[in-house]
Amino acid sequence: MMDCPLGCGPVEADETPLRDNRMGLPHVVHVAWCRECGLGITVDAPPRGELAALYEQRYVGDEERRVPRTGALARAWHAVNGSLPLTDLVRSGPVLDVGSNTGEALVALRARGLEVVGLEPNRQAAAVARSYGLEVIESAIEEAELPRARFAAVLLSQVLEHVEDPHSLLRKVRGTLRPGGVVFIVVPNAASVWRRMFGPYWVHWHVPFHLYHHTERSLAKLCAQCGLELREARNVTSGEWLLMSLAVQRNARHGRFDLESFSGRYGRRLLVAPAGRIADALHRGDAIVAQAVSSR
Repeated sequence: MMDCPLGCGPVEADETPLRDNRMGLPHVVHVAWCRECGLGITVDAPPRGELAALYEQRYVGDEERRVPRTGALARAWHAVNGSLPLTDLVRSGPVLDVGSNTGEALVALRARGLEVVGLEPNRQAAAVARSYGLEVIESAIEEAELPRARFAAVLLSQVLEHVEDPHSLLRKVRGTLRPGGVVFIVVPNAASVWRRMFGPYWVHWHVPFHLYHHTERSLAKLCAQCGLELREARNVTSGEWLLMSLAVQRNARHGRFDLESFSGRYGRRLLVAPAGRIADALHRGDAIVAQAVSSR
């Protein structure tokens, strides 16, 4: 019997098979759930070495890369579409982006005059980021030597669900925050109404890469155990995410488990966006966007 890593007690196995529905990987996994905090745990993920190889092979492609736009027109679009670039929330630097990938978010923050640093274990992604002239620490956060009390903001955008030991990560992040600093967190929302509607075809399962599946309750509890207080949490559901889940469902009927690019399609996004806004208002949207500060 497996226990919830947040100390709630035993978790319950879910026999529903889940497979990668974005990249066409063959892995089939299962998730166990904590009834108290709502946390989901992927119980049969590939071994660490195999997973690391998958990241190297699959996580940096030749698709179009875009620097997030933050002007008035972009903000209006994000409000309607339900998207929320984390770069819009950051007010001061220095900024550390954990899992910075190819660095587009840091480019946007640098354009606003902020000092920025990326942390990225994938050497191909780090090389792309350096081509923008960015400072990048090429390391997993577990092994990285981070300065104490340096950063005013740390970005953890879709990171916590990927790591084996989120407690260790958050404690390390807390140590690198300067007084008054903020950790900005984005994770898929396992309490999403869309997860229940689409079931195994929900695009945010993203197994076998996602090892944990958070709710607002589990995220708040995790942060508290690491000396962080969750001060604000909202939900976001972009129009393209809903279209992607619909596409996953359609593809599966035809035996396809890879997902095409979803750039453009603005008209279709606007058609489904109102449903996303309702779910977000009820805190049942596709992703949690949260801010945490040191509680000690």
